[in-house]
Amino acid sequence: FALMKLDVLDGMPKVKICVAYEYKGQRINYFPSDLENAKPIYEEMDGWDSIAGIRSYDELPANAKKYIERIEELTGVKVGIISTSPERNDTIIR
Repeated sequence: FALMKLDVLDGMPKVKICVAYEYKGQRINYFPSDLENAKPIYEEMDGWDSIAGIRSYDELPANAKKYIERIEELTGVKVGIISTSPERNDTIIR
């Protein structure tokens, strides 16, 4: 799993992850084809300061790591590549 453009979330006080949808009165855990009638259910997490130029997972702010780890929990897939700026070399390989 590659998580690109993580840096665009820099400086946001809160970041959201869509964890499910409410559709026809029920909670569903898949992407509905009828988005017009589906309401996203978000989980809100604390944001972080700038990560631009970070090239090591250990150097990421704790809240950025929590965000990544929550995405891993939700998807069941390890995030192996993390982009921390527009620069090609600012990439973390785990």
